[in-house]
Amino acid sequence: MAALQAIQEAWAPTSFSWSGDPCESLWFGITCDQNGTSVIKLELPAQSLGGALPPQIGSLTSLQTLDLSYNTGIVGNLPSELFLLSNLVELFLQNCGLTGTIPDEIGNLRKLKYLALNQNSFTGTIPTTIGQLSEMFWLDFSYNQLSGNLPLALSNLTKAGHFHLQMNNFSGTIPVGIFAAKQPLVHLLLYSNSFDGPIPSDIGNLSSLDILRLDNNNFTSVPSSLMQLPTLTSLQLDHNNLTGDIVNVSSLTKLQSLYLGHNVFTSGPFPSWLLSFSNLSSLDIENGGLEGPVPASFFASPNLETVNLGYNHLNGTLDLSQANAALMDVNLQQNNITDLLEGTFNGSLNLQGNNICVSNPNIFNNACSGEVTSNAAPPSSCGCQIGYSPNPTAAAGSCLCSYPVSGIIVFTGLKVPLVPNTISVLQSSFVNNIPLLNSTDQVLMLVTSSTTLSASIYPNNTQVWDVTAANLIISLISSKSVLTDAVGPFLFFPTGPYNPLVSSRSSGLSGGAKAGIAAGVVISVLVIAGVAVYALLQRKRAEKAEKISKPFVLWKKKDGGPLKLKGARFFTLGEIKKITNNFSKAHEIGEGGFGKVYRATLPSGEEVAIKRLDARSQQGTTEFKNEIELLSRVHHKNLVNLVGFCLEEQMLIYEYLPNGTVQDSLSGKTSIRMDWPRRLQVALDSARGLAYLHNEADPSIFHRDIKSANILLDRNLVAKVADFGLSKFIVGGGEELDTQVKGTLGYLDPEYYATQRYTDKSDVYSFGVVILELITSRKPLEQGSFIVREVRTALQRGGLPAVRLSLVDAEVGKSCPDSQLSALLNLALRCVDESCESRPSMKQIVKELEDITAAYEGENDFDQHNYVSDFKGVDRSPKNESEDPLYDSSSFQYSGGYGVSATIEPK
Repeated sequence: MAALQAIQEAWAPTSFSWSGDPCESLWFGITCDQNGTSVIKLELPAQSLGGALPPQIGSLTSLQTLDLSYNTGIVGNLPSELFLLSNLVELFLQNCGLTGTIPDEIGNLRKLKYLALNQNSFTGTIPTTIGQLSEMFWLDFSYNQLSGNLPLALSNLTKAGHFHLQMNNFSGTIPVGIFAAKQPLVHLLLYSNSFDGPIPSDIGNLSSLDILRLDNNNFTSVPSSLMQLPTLTSLQLDHNNLTGDIVNVSSLTKLQSLYLGHNVFTSGPFPSWLLSFSNLSSLDIENGGLEGPVPASFFASPNLETVNLGYNHLNGTLDLSQANAALMDVNLQQNNITDLLEGTFNGSLNLQGNNICVSNPNIFNNACSGEVTSNAAPPSSCGCQIGYSPNPTAAAGSCLCSYPVSGIIVFTGLKVPLVPNTISVLQSSFVNNIPLLNSTDQVLMLVTSSTTLSASIYPNNTQVWDVTAANLIISLISSKSVLTDAVGPFLFFPTGPYNPLVSSRSSGLSGGAKAGIAAGVVISVLVIAGVAVYALLQRKRAEKAEKISKPFVLWKKKDGGPLKLKGARFFTLGEIKKITNNFSKAHEIGEGGFGKVYRATLPSGEEVAIKRLDARSQQGTTEFKNEIELLSRVHHKNLVNLVGFCLEEQMLIYEYLPNGTVQDSLSGKTSIRMDWPRRLQVALDSARGLAYLHNEADPSIFHRDIKSANILLDRNLVAKVADFGLSKFIVGGGEELDTQVKGTLGYLDPEYYATQRYTDKSDVYSFGVVILELITSRKPLEQGSFIVREVRTALQRGGLPAVRLSLVDAEVGKSCPDSQLSALLNLALRCVDESCESRPSMKQIVKELEDITAAYEGENDFDQHNYVSDFKGVDRSPKNESEDPLYDSSSFQYSGGYGVSATIEPK
């Protein structure tokens, strides 16, 4: 028990508390043996734990399972005491903030079957002692910075079913003999490294292999033995240096997905052996040197669903008249197709860059635009508070707003395309493997890219999950318990700790019970406080006097020395209490996972919004100092301004923006008229603020959580970007940055999840979603609907008229010319392109928005200043804010982390 208490203290503050006996009291995250004498499981995934792994963890010698995954605040090296846990069978530390090397002592954990250290920042090589883990089944070192050669010692893991080593810096040739032991590997994932030379011939010994990903390396040749893998269903060899004729894999008759593009194969005709694959569902030979026509019979393959043959030299007539009913997506962009026979084909077709698009640009549902289709259903009309969404298990015709367990799923070895049938298989797998689920209706999944989807898991016909149940769900998903052989392995990124903000109206306690509990708490506190008050009184008075006269006495040398401020002032706790009437409810205007926001008026008459962090959200002194320095130095008319701060409690004082968030205005929570010129100006204002962060701050700053709820409107309806102070500093402006990002579902860049690299173009993706919100007044993600795909689908099926009819907000439709709507849609869709390289920069976005705005002003003699002056700004006193607040739980909400201390200066 002492060891566990020491562990909790090391991670304090935590969202849970431990007291009494860990086995008798059923401590949160703790499982004991049947005798109730020893702790055998410590499972605390996604609990916002912070700090190093405490050495006391080595005292839990009976521990069999340790799961601390998805706690990005856990940092530092793996402590040597960890390797004293000789009974450990499962070690899950994925998606933390761990650094350093994987020590040789890893070999001491001889009973390990599951080892997941993925999504950290480990460096160095895989130690040869890994070969001592003879019981190993699941080995995952992916998404780190490991380097060097693969050790031959991996051949000793004779029971291994999974080697997930992708997304590292491994190099050299794969040693011959590494697969000589004929391991029962099911998944071998080595993609996105720097391996070179031939693929080893003993790979043919892996007779149980299901998924093989060797893509994005520098391999030069494929052994004939690879064609002898009888169970292989997914093969990815794309983006290598393979030469000669295109690889003939016709003997792999069970293949469902095949990727061979972006090599240096000799140019030649469409391979005839591809006509014999009856199980193939997905084919990708982009930039594969293919020439001539595509046989019409190929598209008749009974299970074929997606085909990508772009950037080849295919020509003649594209004949889809024999296409099977399952075929949903055909991409032949940048070829030499001259004619089309579509037959009954009704899927998505991309013919951009072909000769046919010159002679007939409007052929087949705008195939020359390259847009994609969606199977999303119409959005629900339920209006739920932030974080809540309509529960699909509710009775027909009713609306139940629930707080689901949610996150992003990224597939690392996708065997079949993410089509409706695949989603159904995944939903069933979740229900079958998570005991708390009763129906697939509880699992809502929305496809957000070709390899990612958002997942929301709802409680059955109720508002919230029990927190313990929610964490069990996260643990089961992250520990691979819901994997399905039919789809392939994936990574799960939960949106954060499960922390529903349920109003008192939803509480089951009676008023008398609440009063009794409150009275008991107050009496207990008074008794305890009375014992200590006299002894502390004199010391507190002295400390208070010193803090007021010397406010930075709180700053220790270890916290980086004195603050370097520009314009922000220091407030004492007493001053804040005075202007908020001791943080009274009348002044409270918002609440989120970070704490509460209060509206107040300074003695000067200036109105401010005070962000008060609760104990769980408070940062280390150095991190808080970094945020203050950042906010005080970055000044732009389209960024929310920091007025001051308080050190005695961690509080930030911002300028107060009386007209709330753009999200509020779009959803009708305010009386602000959001017509076309106003929306254009909001887009331009916020783009200018972001462009300043990307290009004028030095070093550059990535926001990391752009959304309509983080764009606020001042009294003159000027839009200002908020929460940029919770960003990372980017050394060398515009470079990519490895980081753990907490963003918001619906706005997140899918390429970030695929690469674990966040760039300025990730902000651009989020901003593109905001533009689509401005056009449609719809949330990015609603039940059954993802706005990016909805807009693309409407354009693909019926062009601009279809978008106007089904998606454009009525207020926009009244005054928005087609030319400007088309230009803004084009800009938004380029922002949300799945490839970050194809997205514009924020500078380019500002320029295009200025052109669109100028075009409107020219056509309508629009004077922005007159428009603003005619508007009566919404002025609300604190006493009325609780009745209809303009700020809600998303305003000023904490959504990111902190970087290293740096100087931010305008250029």
